[in-house]
Amino acid sequence: MRQWICAELHGQRISKNNMNNDNKNDHKEVTIIVNAREKKWDKKTISFQEVVELAFGSFSDEESIEYTVSYAKGEDRKEGTLTKGESVKVKDGMVFNVKRTDRS
Repeated sequence: MRQWICAELHGQRISKNNMNNDNKNDHKEVTIIVNAREKKWDKKTISFQEVVELAFGSFSDEESIEYTVSYAKGEDRKEGTLTKGESVKVKDGMVFNVKRTDRS
């Protein structure tokens, strides 16, 4: 006989089958630094466009506007850059530097 145990956790209904598994949609809120300002982030990853939006409040897709996104203190102390369409796994204390260039 199969027995199901249901519980409510943070407003979500969970069963015994997924109680011990990491919920891939849940991620604890972390603090990241974007252009020297602390920002709260609650997803496992962040995209190039999302970092730009945190830095400047919006993202422009105009050909004359160019963004450069670099990061440090990532998972396993990784450093790198993001380009349009890319994402990176977020870690508490991760640092992002975003520059905007207008080629007009």
